[in-house]
Amino acid sequence: MKYIINISVAAFMALSFVGCNDYFEPEIDENRSEEQIWSHPEYAEGMLLGAYKAMPSLYNTYGNDFLDCATGNATSNNYGASMIRMSLGGWSSNSNPIDSWSDSFQQIRNINLFIEKGLDVVYVDHNAELDSMRKVRLKGEAYFLRAWYQWQLLQNHAGPDENGNILGFPILTKVYTQDDEVNIPRASYEACLQQILDDCDTSSMYLPFKYESGAHIEINENNVGRATKTAAMALKSRASLYAASPLFNPVLDSEKWKIAASLSKDIIDVIGNLPSINTTFYNDPNSSELIMRKYEVNKSLETANFPLVLNGNGRTNPSQNLVDAFPMANGYPIADEINSGYLEDDPYTGRDPRFYSTILYQGASFKDTTMDFSTDGPNSELASPERASRTGYMLRKWMSPDVRLDIGNPKTDEHYYALFRKVEMYLNYAEAANEAWSPEGDPLGIGMTAKDAINAVRSRAGITSTAYVDEVAAQGKEAFRELIKNERRIELCFENHYFYDLRRWNSSIDQLNETIQGMEIERVITETDTTYQLTVVDVKTYNYQDYMLYGPIPYSEVLKSSEIVQNKGW
Repeated sequence: MKYIINISVAAFMALSFVGCNDYFEPEIDENRSEEQIWSHPEYAEGMLLGAYKAMPSLYNTYGNDFLDCATGNATSNNYGASMIRMSLGGWSSNSNPIDSWSDSFQQIRNINLFIEKGLDVVYVDHNAELDSMRKVRLKGEAYFLRAWYQWQLLQNHAGPDENGNILGFPILTKVYTQDDEVNIPRASYEACLQQILDDCDTSSMYLPFKYESGAHIEINENNVGRATKTAAMALKSRASLYAASPLFNPVLDSEKWKIAASLSKDIIDVIGNLPSINTTFYNDPNSSELIMRKYEVNKSLETANFPLVLNGNGRTNPSQNLVDAFPMANGYPIADEINSGYLEDDPYTGRDPRFYSTILYQGASFKDTTMDFSTDGPNSELASPERASRTGYMLRKWMSPDVRLDIGNPKTDEHYYALFRKVEMYLNYAEAANEAWSPEGDPLGIGMTAKDAINAVRSRAGITSTAYVDEVAAQGKEAFRELIKNERRIELCFENHYFYDLRRWNSSIDQLNETIQGMEIERVITETDTTYQLTVVDVKTYNYQDYMLYGPIPYSEVLKSSEIVQNKGW
């Protein structure tokens, strides 16, 4: 049967590689038939490049918000935002801001098509060596990309049927035509996980650990941004951690934690020690922190999130809850009045260095501007109701100080979206090793304990004392579990992890419905001085239901097939 493959120019403009200006732009702007696709190597590779392009390029891709805005980490000043509706209970199988079902299956179909037919078409004229190396690399990329999109399905749509069986997605590893009668049920969570791990292993057989200067043209730095063996290992680490977590491991099988710890340690052995890091690694094309990333030059993040005084919309408003989660610079939580040194009347002094690179707070300096979030200040509702902070805080993380939003003189900057970064692998290992063996256990002689991993994360962040970590480790697995959760919360905030973390931990509905708090800042003017009165206030309460620990299957898909069962409660 002849059918049309929907590939446009956009699919070929998929990647921007460091040192490479080849954007893969064949001069086509309409749909191509199957015969046309398989008659041109560039068109065939475009099937794969389209899958790269469909991967997110920014963190705030949920209706121009971060997924953190549907958690206790933050809220949005856009009252009609999809994250707001979702968190207030307006989340359904018909209206799902994290739905990835159709998009993922479209990419999986194209990748399967490439695996079946594309590798025979992609070639390099008159150069057998290059031709062979390119096919090897592209085969590895295809299997990684299929694993990536399968993971999107598992992360967003896995859940229990009415009998409590945890299901994933229909596993499709071949191309079906319109002549085929396809009615494939959702596979078990375990089967879907194994398919992802298998595809990662297959991809690793054909890919380099990384693309380096001086290497062969097919695996040199011009290919940075494509899949690597290290990226495949990172995906295995993440997927196995979820599978071991209580939501998907209700019987608390410790072997799953051991597997997750082992897979995470495997990649740590490859990536080595955490690199020293500046606060703007996401604007640095040479940062070794990034295992795999997307790249764009724009100012959209800053347009959405710069404060009003810098001509932005101040959209993402971090919560007091998140602010309080950051410890002091000596590593002790602010709640520890004896050891932390925290002062309620001076709450922003002496904090974890990550706090200053994440949050814009009252009195913070950014772009030569002192932040004022007081109720009658330049960023207040009096100045602009639509662009004011609801919490007394705005976002610093990801914001480039080199971007300008000045009318008539704007400036963009490079932005690197980390699909995987090194610190996540350490946090994955810490969590899995703690659950498998306790904070200081290493019965397999792996050479790293959960405590070691957390100390590495904190040391790299600038917390040099290990006293607090030592104290918590001595209290045992349960206490150390809470420390690990908090480290993930602050280290990976605004990277869209916390929403899924809360759920896979099988957190109580009360934790999902954590009341968002903020800081109300009143200016007090006297004859001799101007001071500010800071008061913690409630801002917003969520309305998640118990069944919302899992996401739904799209209602339309359930209608299409009797084999596609909905997750319980949806």
